[in-house]
Amino acid sequence: MPKDQIDGVVKALYAAADRLDWEHLPPNNRTAQYDDWVTDPEIGGVLTKYMSSENARSWIKDGPMKEYGRARLGAGRYARFGTSIGPTAEQLVQHALGSEAAVVDNSQGVKPFHCLAKVDGSATYVVWDAAKNFRHLVWATINYLASNPSHKGCIVILETLDHPVTRGERAHHGRIAERCSIAIKYYRVASRQSKGGEQA
Repeated sequence: MPKDQIDGVVKALYAAADRLDWEHLPPNNRTAQYDDWVTDPEIGGVLTKYMSSENARSWIKDGPMKEYGRARLGAGRYARFGTSIGPTAEQLVQHALGSEAAVVDNSQGVKPFHCLAKVDGSATYVVWDAAKNFRHLVWATINYLASNPSHKGCIVILETLDHPVTRGERAHHGRIAERCSIAIKYYRVASRQSKGGEQA
């Protein structure tokens, strides 16, 4: 399949996903949407020139849409198609640890998003993502700290104005984080029309 046609399909998919608020779409709606996309001239209409409808549906689900969340934060193979302006590692680190904190060179990674930060000679492993991935952030932090016992850990939960983390969720996160001796912060991600944004 030609690259320019792949690019066109992914652009169309991500534009539609943005309109649908994909990250918060119920599973049943997602299932129906995959079927709709297969019949969409800009998406399935292009893909089915090169594969069956069943394979096109799988390609959409296991390819671009599996990467959609990471792309919105500027990571992964489809990052250039992501439309949201996610916070940088530097912004998150300084929000979580203070303005003197700095990201250690070549320490950033994904799955989950993470980096190592230094402040006042102390090293902190910082991870971030949406609240739905909290358990993965906790495990990644515990796993890292098990091999680096002199370091600290900090989880940053990303939220939006439309979908803030509830008071009950925050309380639950706090109990788990305290139990694991991990700091936790919240950062409100801006809409696509504006930059920045913080939430203590």
